[in-house]
Amino acid sequence: MKEPMNYQVDLETLKQRADKLDGENPEIMMMSAVDCVVQLAEDSGFSEDFLTIADKYVNYLAERQGITKIQAVFLALFVERSASGTRASLSEIAEYMGCSNVKVLRYQTEIDGLVKKGLLRTCKMEGMEKKVYFTPNEVFLSAIDDKPYSRPSYTNCSFLKFIQTFYDIVLLRKKGELSTMLMAEEVKRLFDENEDLHYVKSLRRYHLSMMDEIVITQFCRYLVLSKKNSIPFSGIALLIDRPHAKFNLLQSFQDGTNPLIKKRLVEMASNDSLNDEEEYALTDIARQRLLKGFETKNPCDGSYQVIDHKKIALKKMFFDARVTENLERLSNLLSDKKYKLICKRLNEKGMRQGFACLFYGAPGTGKTESVLQLARQSGRDVLQVNISEVKSMWVGESEKNVKAIFERYRTLLKHTRRAPILLFNEADAILGKRNNHAVHSADKMENSIQNIILQEMETMNGIMIATTNLEENLDKAFERRFLYKIKFEKPSIEQRRAMWKSSLPKLSNEEIEQMASSYDFTGGQIENVVRKCSIDSVLYGDDSVDVDRIKLYCHEETLDSKRMTKIGFK
Repeated sequence: MKEPMNYQVDLETLKQRADKLDGENPEIMMMSAVDCVVQLAEDSGFSEDFLTIADKYVNYLAERQGITKIQAVFLALFVERSASGTRASLSEIAEYMGCSNVKVLRYQTEIDGLVKKGLLRTCKMEGMEKKVYFTPNEVFLSAIDDKPYSRPSYTNCSFLKFIQTFYDIVLLRKKGELSTMLMAEEVKRLFDENEDLHYVKSLRRYHLSMMDEIVITQFCRYLVLSKKNSIPFSGIALLIDRPHAKFNLLQSFQDGTNPLIKKRLVEMASNDSLNDEEEYALTDIARQRLLKGFETKNPCDGSYQVIDHKKIALKKMFFDARVTENLERLSNLLSDKKYKLICKRLNEKGMRQGFACLFYGAPGTGKTESVLQLARQSGRDVLQVNISEVKSMWVGESEKNVKAIFERYRTLLKHTRRAPILLFNEADAILGKRNNHAVHSADKMENSIQNIILQEMETMNGIMIATTNLEENLDKAFERRFLYKIKFEKPSIEQRRAMWKSSLPKLSNEEIEQMASSYDFTGGQIENVVRKCSIDSVLYGDDSVDVDRIKLYCHEETLDSKRMTKIGFK
């Protein structure tokens, strides 16, 4: 029987690689250390020779991040994978290093330690049983800035910030990126760092378990952020990853033995929707004791959907004359002085004062960014609506969500000096043609959502902008209600020249012409290429970004030419 090889490359090859990398990286930085570890790890068999030769770079990462050397190796491999926007299983890592799966699995505890520190996250790929790992974006960005990653502080949260942060943590559990245990640890940290908050102090008087505190906070989250008085049990079950534990929790709710029910904090709710699933709600006592005084506050404060206009960065946009003219008209309309005069004039004539605009066209043509730039210019915050969050799988909930959005906007309108912009981004899913012969509950729900939006548009004051990629599917009733409709075309060759020149000024006129004529890109695609070049300049220096590298990234940007590999290292 042939003796299996532990690794593919010999010691001499590893030394040659190391000598070459030492010459290319005279100064060790976080991302250069990652790159060196990744290159040395390829087909190394995860051998002792590899660990010895890569020690300088491994040790640098370990000391900067406060982790073990073994953890530093795995972190480097997963950072590299995440740089290409993909995820890797442990078997793919083993294949890249040229070693057995068993050898990698020996270090499962080390990898779990990275997850616990927040340096890695894990989830199951759709349709697959095996777990994959990836580096969170905030970890990746800190590495690019050559800074060790530190967990965000939760101290001194307002109640709304506290609830929103809780929701962000739960969302990671829902996506499978946190186990129930890790979610509980993170929520406990949130509670411990805000122990003087009225909500935390009031809740801890009940001496509940951490899991029960998480469950009731989920009820409060629904009420505060989504204006839902009751939630189906599935909204609670998503907090738990083990099926047996979910069953036990459900049973405790049904038979009344759950501590939250026994202490009269939660009760079964009447279910007026078409959904047969049992729903539960906070009791009046719970709302009075835990949420005391909250109703006097602006429900939009600290909302994750509100974009502060002061935080929107200036961005140069390139459009044809028609789009430029229309955007300038809107910018003029939204200026504070002109907007007030126009509203006054319309009111005097008995006309609606609200403005609804539709930005339509192909993806990546600058629709969303144009909205943000208008907001920045006019000093108006943006209430951005996440359509996927609006459309709930639970019958009856989507309609409530839509109504809550417009109610939230009206509240924000009352509490701001300048009318904010209500942005329905990528609104194809809710602005499409209605089904006049709807039979299925999903179709009826779609129609119901659309009717609510149409009614709200008729009566709303303020500014609404919707963006869509599929204008041909737009319902005629919506088309009539949009006062301004601007079509965003794919950029012409002249516009592409201007984009390349503005983004990569080091390119010669000849190279710019070549890029503009060879690649029929949208602004979003050009930005992707430029971002990759910016990352490379940090990793390998400015000289690494030449026209050949740019062409390679342009080639990769076209989906039909992409060649998928098992792992993104080679």
